[in-house]
Amino acid sequence: MISVIVNREGSLIRAIYANGHAGYADPGQDIICSGVSTLLFTAASALEDICGYDSESFFRISNEGTEDVNLRITVPEQGDDETKDRAQVIMRTCELGLIGIARDYNDSKKRYVEIIHSRTPEV
Repeated sequence: MISVIVNREGSLIRAIYANGHAGYADPGQDIICSGVSTLLFTAASALEDICGYDSESFFRISNEGTEDVNLRITVPEQGDDETKDRAQVIMRTCELGLIGIARDYNDSKKRYVEIIHSRTPEV
């Protein structure tokens, strides 16, 4: 199963983490893994292209020789209000896509994607 953690601070999405393998099909043939990866890579590309963020500062991927997805997108805090608003739209759109995959493919017999919402404690 792919575990996705959407971390919020108040109403703002601060990060999305994804780890695991859906197990829907064999590695390389798994449409759920492909969909989750595509959403996350698209969000990272949009943050770089639309918001002007450097992907080296916010995007991490590692799989260390496994078939598991292991991605992290952490929204940079720099930029003007318009840039930050655009980043939130991108992250929320990614979250909605992930929720849609979980809703459409998970069933009572098998869960392929788990969405966990967490909150950063407010200081």
